[in-house]
Amino acid sequence: MQKAKICDEWQDDIQQQRADWENQIQSNVENLQRQFNGLREFLDSKENEELQELKKEKEEVIEKLEESENELREQTELVRDLISDVEHQLELSTLEMLKGANCVLRRSQSLSLQQPQTVPQKRKRTFQAPDLKGMLQVYQGLMDIQQYWVHMTLFAKDHTAIAINKEKRQIQYRSYKTVPVSEIYHLGVLGYPALSSGKHYWEVDVSRSDAWLLGLNDGKCARPQLHSKEETGINKKLHSPIKQNVMFQPKCGYWVIGMKNSSVCKAFDECSITHNSSILAISLPGRPSRVGVFLDRKAGTLSFYDVSNCGALIYRFYDPAFPAEVYPYFNPMACSEPITVCTPPS
Repeated sequence: MQKAKICDEWQDDIQQQRADWENQIQSNVENLQRQFNGLREFLDSKENEELQELKKEKEEVIEKLEESENELREQTELVRDLISDVEHQLELSTLEMLKGANCVLRRSQSLSLQQPQTVPQKRKRTFQAPDLKGMLQVYQGLMDIQQYWVHMTLFAKDHTAIAINKEKRQIQYRSYKTVPVSEIYHLGVLGYPALSSGKHYWEVDVSRSDAWLLGLNDGKCARPQLHSKEETGINKKLHSPIKQNVMFQPKCGYWVIGMKNSSVCKAFDECSITHNSSILAISLPGRPSRVGVFLDRKAGTLSFYDVSNCGALIYRFYDPAFPAEVYPYFNPMACSEPITVCTPPS
């Protein structure tokens, strides 16, 4: 009986291991399929981008050539009219022909032909496949950090100008009043819970917004003050711009990048030596429509990625002295269009 019981236990263990292995392999299969589907979607998107570029180029070339054809047609008609008049003059009597000769001669001299513009050979676009290997490596890096996707609850500090749609996870400025730049910090929204250790990732859809701030906050969303005499002096000299930018520095509890007017992207950092405020302009190939944010507490880094551009790195903060607790930070600025905190892919 004892041996039979042992055999039953072994049988149960084998069945449990079988179930565990089946679940693990199925999970691996689904993960593999998800990653390859992501790669296929990525390649499809790059192919569509190239096709759109070719289509745009074709339209521009055809439009230019049509303009040239129209110009040539007009010049041809003028030349034909002149030839017709000359032929008509030749049919007249000698006296009548001489009378009209001066008019025809003046028309002939004033008729200046210009060769229509064409598309130069050097302008012809030769397709070159992008560095797919490098792009796939970057994209794979993005997929690796997406496994740390964090779930969060959005919370605004009781500011009446901010609306949060919890179902759609949208943050929107809803006031028609002009908000002074010095008060923009009031529009900040935090993600909870606090991030105190480990790795954390989230994405924000900013495709509809032309102004935003994204990153981390120490949880205070406080109104920062200028600290050094040098900064105070600069502020007095240049009035508002420096003060407006200094508001979002790490020393004030903000680790953020921002977009303005759909084109100007900046990182609000500070000099690692002097710790003075530093506003860095970021050069991007295009306007991001989706931004990924990755916090690695152990490495002391906060990275921003352009998810809409293969996961290319936008900017990275290096700060091993992050506060014990930090919070995802979202600020729609005074833009009436919403920004959306994305949910993890299914």
